[in-house]
Amino acid sequence: MRLPVGLLILLGTGFLNFSCQENNRSNLEKVREKIQMALDKGVEATRSKNIEVYMENIPEDFIIYDEHGDVISREQQKAFTLRDWSIIDTTLRIEVVIDSLNLLSTDSAAVYNSQIWERIMFRQDGITKDTVLTTQKHKEIWRKNDKGWQGYQIEELGGKVFINGEEYQQ
Repeated sequence: MRLPVGLLILLGTGFLNFSCQENNRSNLEKVREKIQMALDKGVEATRSKNIEVYMENIPEDFIIYDEHGDVISREQQKAFTLRDWSIIDTTLRIEVVIDSLNLLSTDSAAVYNSQIWERIMFRQDGITKDTVLTTQKHKEIWRKNDKGWQGYQIEELGGKVFINGEEYQQ
């Protein structure tokens, strides 16, 4: 049985399109897995207060924007992190989960994620402790470099803070 050339081309194009879609989906899953691994490394560094491992995860030309749109440099982020860690007695739970990921190119991705961080923190008196739960959503731009996938830009999209179970109003 002979199939018309047009039908063969249509079938071949459909197969190639399906194959490309499968390849893109597979690549997307691989990128998502690698970025989640990097996020998990940062989470563990935060849990254990290991600033060296934490900073390994941050590229040299790192940019973060706070909720007001102001830029925070890599060195400012390190200083802020150490300051914040100094008043944390214990991290009870910390998670960062990728909500969605879109490949922008073969070495760039837009990542939306959600963070939950529950910890016991000292008050200003250095003795009294509170349980603080923070939720935060981020939009991040990740790029693949010689160290693997790293977050280059972070935009905080908002979240909530609870102190001893009560929502904190800023």
